[in-house]
Amino acid sequence: MLAMPLSTAHAIEASTLLERERTLFSLSANPDAIPDDRLTDQHRRLLSYWKTKRGRYDAPCRSDIDPCDLGPVLPNILLWDVVQNDYRCRLAGTDVCHNMLGKLQGVMLSDLPCPLIDQARREFDAVRDEGRAALVERSLHWLGRPLVIYRHLLLPLVNDQGDRHMLVGVMTFQSTATN
Repeated sequence: MLAMPLSTAHAIEASTLLERERTLFSLSANPDAIPDDRLTDQHRRLLSYWKTKRGRYDAPCRSDIDPCDLGPVLPNILLWDVVQNDYRCRLAGTDVCHNMLGKLQGVMLSDLPCPLIDQARREFDAVRDEGRAALVERSLHWLGRPLVIYRHLLLPLVNDQGDRHMLVGVMTFQSTATN
């Protein structure tokens, strides 16, 4: 696996990524161990808010999350329902839908035509099964458009009984096209 920071100080060599879909960075860890230097402001805002809402369980209850508190993050938010051995997108922000070239609401993770869907499923499962946070950076070449890199932070949410039944995420996008 190739790990590469995505910042203006570290240009991405797009020509090497055009050949196929790539995972640039992937980490499943305790939410307190997510490296801050890999997060955008939207990711930091959600992670910080999520940590303040943790109650007696390892994650906050969905009912404790107030979308009004996450205003600047909403265009990049994703909310996933755990559905047996898959995940259904309940909500996707406008920036996510724009960059994914369509609405994601109602779409199952397994139905996305991404060639790295098995890796994504393992990351989702680690969040659901172990209460971990997942942070991933990947190319978004499979949509057949100019190369974009996305960064996705995924965190668990619990119901009133403490069962992890939803995942909340923030997905940001960075174009690699040069002007």
